[in-house]
Amino acid sequence: MYNLLALDTTDLVVMISVAVILVTFALLFIIGKTKSSLDTKKITVIALAVALTTTLSFLKVELPFGGSITFFSLVPVILVAYHYGIYLGLVAGFANSLLQFITSPWILTPLTFFLDYVFAFSVVCFAGVFKKVIKEKTLSLTLGTVLFFALRFTMHLISGIIYFKHGYVYEGFPADSSFIYSLCYNAAYILPDMLVALLFIIPFSRTKAFRENLLFK
Repeated sequence: MYNLLALDTTDLVVMISVAVILVTFALLFIIGKTKSSLDTKKITVIALAVALTTTLSFLKVELPFGGSITFFSLVPVILVAYHYGIYLGLVAGFANSLLQFITSPWILTPLTFFLDYVFAFSVVCFAGVFKKVIKEKTLSLTLGTVLFFALRFTMHLISGIIYFKHGYVYEGFPADSSFIYSLCYNAAYILPDMLVALLFIIPFSRTKAFRENLLFK
């Protein structure tokens, strides 16, 4: 498969994405100057988390049919969403989604751009939704991580159905229906990606740094 939008259109979206990221962090900085709850340290941590996630996304195993399994790449933004809540988690996820597109643009239609990038990575903001209702930190973070990957999978599942409808499929995958095809295709890399992330998150959630919130105070 190849990038299915014209190169000039893709380049335009990349430039817009860069501009949106810059504006997002500029607005975040301005808001931080007016609200005591959003200080410079939080803005810096979010920026570093997004940068680290982007860097780690290059450490991956490319699957022959498409998709890739990364090495804990989404953990930094997951931790931001868990500690800072939905709003700042959304900021981190949104910025990461645009950086993921900039570094690896791959879209069929404007809708698949939003599904595969903006929506799929921004839903990391829900990684901390269990924090207030489940006091056991390891369990709440684990469930939040699973929820994020489930939502991400749903976005990619819908996008995969659109690709199937346009006839862009890989040999070797069940192709009797768009749903089955997309289900198998996306599960093949998102499920392992989640398991790898949990291999880091579960033991890390038991450390003093996490328990006493030393990194996100």
